[in-house]
Amino acid sequence: MKRSQQNFSRSASYAAISCAALGLAACGGGDDAAAPEVSAAEAGQTVEEALSPADAFADIAARHGEEMLVVSPELATGLGVSEDLAGEGYLTRLGGYGFAASQRAREMNDRFLQELRSIDKTSLSGDTLVSYEVLYDAYRIAARRNQFAFGGASEFGAGRPNSGASWAATPYMVTQLTGPHLQLPRMLQTQHPIETPAHIEAYIARLGEMGRVFDEVIETVTADAGVGVTPPDFVVNGAINTIRGLTEVDPGEHPLVATLKEKMAAVDGLTAEEQGAYAAEAAENVEAVVYPAYARLAAALEGLAPQAGFDAGIWRLGAEGEAYYQFTLDAYGGGGRTGEEIHELGLREVARITAEMDGLLKSIGLENGSVAERMETLAQREDNTYPNTDEGKEALLALLREQVGEVNAVAPDWFGKLPATEVEVRRIPVYEQDSAPGGYYSAGALDGSRPGIYWINLKDTADNPIHSLRTLTHHEAVPGHHFQISLQQEQESIPLIRNMLSYSEYVEGWALYAEKLAKEMGMYDGRPEEDLGRLQAEIFRAARLVVDSGIHAKRWTRGQAIDYMVSATGETRASVTREIERYSAIPGQACAYKLGMLKMEALRAHAEAELGEAFDIREFHDEVLLAGAAPLGVLEAKIDRWIASKQG
Repeated sequence: MKRSQQNFSRSASYAAISCAALGLAACGGGDDAAAPEVSAAEAGQTVEEALSPADAFADIAARHGEEMLVVSPELATGLGVSEDLAGEGYLTRLGGYGFAASQRAREMNDRFLQELRSIDKTSLSGDTLVSYEVLYDAYRIAARRNQFAFGGASEFGAGRPNSGASWAATPYMVTQLTGPHLQLPRMLQTQHPIETPAHIEAYIARLGEMGRVFDEVIETVTADAGVGVTPPDFVVNGAINTIRGLTEVDPGEHPLVATLKEKMAAVDGLTAEEQGAYAAEAAENVEAVVYPAYARLAAALEGLAPQAGFDAGIWRLGAEGEAYYQFTLDAYGGGGRTGEEIHELGLREVARITAEMDGLLKSIGLENGSVAERMETLAQREDNTYPNTDEGKEALLALLREQVGEVNAVAPDWFGKLPATEVEVRRIPVYEQDSAPGGYYSAGALDGSRPGIYWINLKDTADNPIHSLRTLTHHEAVPGHHFQISLQQEQESIPLIRNMLSYSEYVEGWALYAEKLAKEMGMYDGRPEEDLGRLQAEIFRAARLVVDSGIHAKRWTRGQAIDYMVSATGETRASVTREIERYSAIPGQACAYKLGMLKMEALRAHAEAELGEAFDIREFHDEVLLAGAAPLGVLEAKIDRWIASKQG
């Protein structure tokens, strides 16, 4: 059952506190119900001091989550929460992105960390203990991030202020892939509800807010430049090109207006005249506010060109850049490994997977040339690519939907709990596809009103040969991101704030683990070409360990990194170039995939060895997924406790 929003209302939270503090028998049984009938204030205690450690933690987590939602209306929109949680009229507002917002984020994180430290962790158990450990890690990581005075501060591990649910370690406020210039239009088009006239008016109001937002973004970008922190020139140019793509159409035809028109058509009772008036008002805001805001941002980025430089790595920032990279590796599951150690791990994994691919290629008659060259030959086969036409793209979408259905049919044999939330397959909007990845997933709403979405980039079908599509489906949709994120959102035992945090080493590690799990589930049986696509995806993630550390720790150039990755993976130079530019903009994050997968495989192997015949794969997957995203150390401790409970 999907959890209801009322589970997170302040009134419910305070009712629980009052019951525990006053000991009212009508509120339920347990030790708290037998407490003397005296208020916390009369006893000289705070409300939280009057609670058990578990209840005190639950209250702290609820308060922290609600405070985060109030200052992060974009995040509240993504989660689909009520105004009781995020504040009246939050759908009309956008968050802060300037100096004041960063200062607030630092203060909030420091305060939240101190409040959490007031809880006696040794008194916690089960999912409550996991949630405590996750939040403590989030606040601690954010505090470490906030020691670096650039890129915007972090609110308890959730990224720069109001950036959304995924914690991102990019040191730059704006890149070709990240930043409010991309996140805000995406949020408005895919997450802002359009079900009533009030929703429409809120949407238009948010368009009017974008001028203020972009001026605050420019404030942060220019302040960073003032202390020598600018992205590489190709990152700056990529962001400028993206902005130009976002503003090249007539305002009345802009996706922000077109999306509104499309959604308004389904609003009950809204006349054609009213729809036209709303559309005209939205177009006016796009022309008068949004386009000038983008123009100001583009001009600010163009002003960075003289100091941008072409060096790709974060080492370009000197000792602080080197410290920042070590921080990102630790934040993304490195477990204390240095850049050099990550590099060597990647080289070993690339060699292992290359040998497996070589054998499989020979089995289908591709024997001559390097593995990468033979994979290029496979990709270029005429029957391995859909036509780059509207009909071909529709056929590709149909194939992805079929693959989702195949996994869902056998999933009960591998998972004890399956998500109730549906997943839809959609193409990435045309205006975004030039800088977007090959595919990605966006979560559904907490209340089930919006499905999860598996997005596919259809700019050129040649970038997605048929042999590669199945693995992308398993990663982005089932049993990958959709299973993991939806199951977490549906667990009532997980505090709402946990759905505002993300750990790439867990989330992406699970999705990469899911690619290989799909092979165990029979998805590649009789499909050696698609199994090669799976291995190519895995070697791609292994090569990321090599090139990310190469760029940021070993001072590789952009060209060196591209050459290595093309030779190791057989991917096209165009697609690899986009990837390398991504790693340059977001140091460390590309390592999270393989680091997380390796840890999950190790935890499974350990559980199988310890439990023997008592090991149940469905139980193991439930243990990994149902407690939600967590840093790898927290996950390991949880699995160890589960093993001990099975043995004892």
